[in-house]
Amino acid sequence: MQTVEGNKTGLRTEALTERIKRRDVRKFFRAFSEANPGVGSFLAPAQRVALGFVLFTCLIGLLAMAVGISQEIEEAAPDMAGQLVGMSTITGLFLFGGIMLTWVFIRRSARRGTPKRHYRFAKFAYENGMTYLPGPYEGTHVTPWADRGQLTVSRVIHPVSQRSIEFANYELKSGPAGSQSTQFGGYGAMRLSTHLPHIVLHAKGGSPAVVSAAVLPARAQRLSLEGDFDEYFSLYCPEEYERDALYLFTPDVMVRLIDGVRGFDIEIIDDWLFFVRSRDVVTLDPADWKGLRDAIFALGEKITRWERWRDDRIEQRPRMDATDPHRIGRPPVEAAGEPDAATGGLVAKPGRRLRLAFGRTVLIWVLPPAVLIAAAIVANVLD
Repeated sequence: MQTVEGNKTGLRTEALTERIKRRDVRKFFRAFSEANPGVGSFLAPAQRVALGFVLFTCLIGLLAMAVGISQEIEEAAPDMAGQLVGMSTITGLFLFGGIMLTWVFIRRSARRGTPKRHYRFAKFAYENGMTYLPGPYEGTHVTPWADRGQLTVSRVIHPVSQRSIEFANYELKSGPAGSQSTQFGGYGAMRLSTHLPHIVLHAKGGSPAVVSAAVLPARAQRLSLEGDFDEYFSLYCPEEYERDALYLFTPDVMVRLIDGVRGFDIEIIDDWLFFVRSRDVVTLDPADWKGLRDAIFALGEKITRWERWRDDRIEQRPRMDATDPHRIGRPPVEAAGEPDAATGGLVAKPGRRLRLAFGRTVLIWVLPPAVLIAAAIVANVLD
């Protein structure tokens, strides 16, 4: 995989929008595509064939149902009402499936990097002392999300800093095979030098971007914040960790988040800090990068305080070193005498994960079969 490295000056965004020469793009992309063979493909050949076949099937199904409904109305048979209910339901399911697949196709197509886009991202990374990896890659290195589904990341950018930081766009497939839901978004991830309780801070006014499209933290774990902060965020923490959450998210931290975080959800899980949103993070819009930078800076000054936190429910242990800028995607560097993973890390078991409840998008799995069954029952009754 090719990376582009450069200077360590302040954030420069000219490369994202400035006029560029075609010959510069062609020259760059010849070497870039050789180093990244899959750079121009957002779907594997088998996936493209399967998606095309399913979309074609939905189209044929819609046409067949439309013809069938027209014939049924013309014949005006005694059982017409029941037949129309059943056929209309099947038509709706075909339409629903076609719309969902088209939406996924459009979202994935939008992530297909053109030579010009890759050139801009690579130059932007170079001018800001960062590395750029086009992807798509499996997101197995994002270890806390490994049990949430099939994670794919693209347009991965790594700043060179004292901490391991990663910006990327992601695609998360979750749910049972055959009826998976797909969640798109972007994140900024930072590694910490100690494990912390699992905490989710959801920015109000948008769809939840963390955990999963189908599950949300159980309401019993919601913690009310002082002042008017509840108007901006919903904070979830494991039960009996409320005092710890208030230690981490003090009023001055919340003020910085309100001022600096624009539309991001925040998740602390294990030794990771995530800024997540349901839109791409790695884009060609300079305003997006300013918002992400402000989000990182909003908490940057408080990270040292957070890393002094210790769970008094377990025996104290040495901290891990998070200063290696290339640590993302690699096993934690253990300090001398650090126990292995079987000992449970630095957070007691009740605080490591929030309890989850079904979210609204679980209807994607449940509603279509339920509607089909109900329509079949109604059709039989009308017959």
